[in-house]
Parts: sequence; C-alpha cells; structure tokens
Amino acid sequence: MRRTQLTLRLLPLLLPILVVFGCGLTITVLQSFGLLMFSYTYDDLFFAYRELFADSWFLRSAAFSLYVALASSSLSIVLGTALAYAIWKLPVRQRHFTIIYKIPLVLPHIAVGFLAVVLLAKTGIVSAIAYHLALIDSFEHFPDLLYTPSGIDLISAYIYKETPFVMVMVYAMLVRFDRRQIDTARMLWAGGMRIFFSLILPFIMPAINTTFIILFIFTFGGFDLPFVLGDSFPGMLSIRIYDYFFQKDIALRPVAMAMLTLIFGFSLIFIAIYLRLSARLAREVRKL
Repeated sequence: MRRTQLTLRLLPLLLPILVVFGCGLTITVLQSFGLLMFSYTYDDLFFAYRELFADSWFLRSAAFSLYVALASSSLSIVLGTALAYAIWKLPVRQRHFTIIYKIPLVLPHIAVGFLAVVLLAKTGIVSAIAYHLALIDSFEHFPDLLYTPSGIDLISAYIYKETPFVMVMVYAMLVRFDRRQIDTARMLWAGGMRIFFSLILPFIMPAINTTFIILFIFTFGGFDLPFVLGDSFPGMLSIRIYDYFFQKDIALRPVAMAMLTLIFGFSLIFIAIYLRLSARLAREVRKL
C-alpha cells in the first residue's frame, strides 16, 4: 500500500520522463528497421542489422567498448572503495582535509579529456617539462600517451573521473556501519583483512553493485571522452554511431539506430545478469 501511494505521488514527476524516454526508444527501434524514415523506404527491414554484422569493424568496436567499460569501471571500483575505506578509518578531524578528492566530480567529462590533451600530448605541459629538464631530446621522443589503440588514455581518464564518484557512494554506506562490530571482531583476534572481507565488504556491497552498473553503462555508451581521446580504430561504439548519424548518407541512419538499439538491449541483459550473479554470491556469503 505504501509503495502504491509513493508511486502515485511521484507519478506527476515520472510521467513526463517516461513519456519522453519511451517515445525516444520507440522511434529509435522503429527507425532501426527502416520505419518512420519519411524520405526513404526500405524493402529489407533488417538491412541495418545485416550492415552491422557484415563487417568485422562493428564487432571490434563493440569488443573495444566492452574492454574500456569493464577495465575503467572495475579499476575505479577497487581504487574508490580502498580510498573511501582509508578515509573512513581516519580520525574525524582529519577527514575534512580529504574533501579534495571531490574536485573531479565538478569537472565535466569533456573537460577532463581536454585537460588530458593539454597535459599529456606530445606538445603538452608534461612533455615541455621533460624537454626543459633534458629528459628527452625533442618532443617527438615523448612517449605516446594519447590516442593509443590500447585505450589506456580513455581508461585512465575514466578512472580519474569515476573514482571520486565511487568514493562518495561507498563512504555514504560506511558512515552507517556500526563500528562496535569491528571492536567485537578484534576481541576475537580477527585481523584487518578478515574484518574488511567478512564485515565491511558485505555491508557496502549493495553500493558497489549499484555504482558498478552505473559506471559500466555510462562508460559503455559514453561519447564525450571518446570523442576527445578515442583512437580512430577500432574506436568506441558511440563514435561509430556519431559517424553514421551525422557524417554519412541519411539513408544509412537506420544503422546508427540499430547500434543504439543493440546497446540498449545489451545494457538490459548485462544489468539482469550482473544483479542475478551478485544476488547469488550474496546468498552464498550469508550461508558461510
């Protein structure tokens, strides 16, 4: 009954969002089959999907996007959780000085991309400092840190931007933890690692799961950082969608819509599988 009342109260706010999102999703799916393309008609409803899977570039781009999303999200989760736990263990007076970690939250992703270019490009600030310190003979000898096929630049930028978000989410859970459990565990001669993995980690796992899903979905379909830092090949899927939507013939626009539809479908499947696996692991931990 309470859920029904809460839903009814939120309905005036949710209804416009659901209508706009639902209409956008419906148009995207229909146009991926060549429908609602008023200037063109297509005999084959699945031509856009055939176009995607006919060339190996789509699978390479999808694999590269998956690699960047998994690597950056996983490393951000590990680093953010460790830093949030370290801050939580500090005395209360010292925690105020750690607010500096929230600075990347203020910066937009595209600003982080341009900042990386200014700092790490071959003619950037770091290269200039290395040249004046006689560490390199010329700017050409500065290592390639940007626009690499390995995606290290993208992963590093996402880690810089996403780690503070993980810290905020995890720390919000840690402040609710009853520290008396730690005192009891220490009385039973439990070590620091045992306390963390047996008490702390299960308690903050819901926040970690939610944060990981948010970061993964956002990174997998992100456009701003790949647009600034992404390599031309294989490139993220968002860049390929942009190319098909704006740079090619409008007759190929269903291909862009097909990629958007596949990304949306994959995201739903990923969320369902991840939540199911995390719930199963949580049940096994409780049994132990």
